[in-house]
Amino acid sequence: MRAGLLSDPRVIKVINDKFVSTWILRDDVLARIKKGDKLAKQLDGKFEFPIVDFMFLTPDGKFINKLNSFFDFPMVHPDVSSPSLTRRDQRKLQSHVDVFLERVAKNFGSE
Repeated sequence: MRAGLLSDPRVIKVINDKFVSTWILRDDVLARIKKGDKLAKQLDGKFEFPIVDFMFLTPDGKFINKLNSFFDFPMVHPDVSSPSLTRRDQRKLQSHVDVFLERVAKNFGSE
């Protein structure tokens, strides 16, 4: 994902302009839950482990929406993505960049 979606200049610009970007491992979320962390508890209910999720939160930590690498970005890699698709089906798929930018625009407005 880093070599594709997250290296696209349009995606980089949107992330830099609209978000504070960070990441967290599922194990770290679970450890923080044990310490009573409210945000970790909220994130835990949204994870679809072991898949990569992009979670969109408000500045005060309220969950808005997410993108899931398995369901929203098919054909990343056969081991972590949708079952193999025919070439005809692959042509119908949106690019990962388009999926990301559309979801951001839907939830946060476009530039």
